[in-house]
Amino acid sequence: MTDTHTLAARGVALVLTATGAAKVLALAPMTERARHLRFSERAFRIVGACELAGVTGLLLGRRHPRVGTTAAVAVCSLMGGACWAHRRAGDGWTATVPAVVVGVGAAHSATRTLELAGTR
Repeated sequence: MTDTHTLAARGVALVLTATGAAKVLALAPMTERARHLRFSERAFRIVGACELAGVTGLLLGRRHPRVGTTAAVAVCSLMGGACWAHRRAGDGWTATVPAVVVGVGAAHSATRTLELAGTR
């Protein structure tokens, strides 16, 4: 992967590790956020587990491009769901910015892993 693709994948992985772990561990800020977004604590923990699975796939993407591409697409879908949840909860568009940034970063990393997957 090129530097920007690697940086994007690692940046997304860093953010999702922090937020995913906080959701899985049901830390106080995340349980409050779950209630605000009208999710049960269990559902929010599942979302956190999905984020951590996405991290694993993104980090494996360098050696296994198809896994990385699949993970990046899944993370983009997850971030689309995050945007939808914020809008459904009545949050302004600015509340969706972190999810959009993470989704764009995942999409950027996917562009390179797609190229790698096509050459193997």
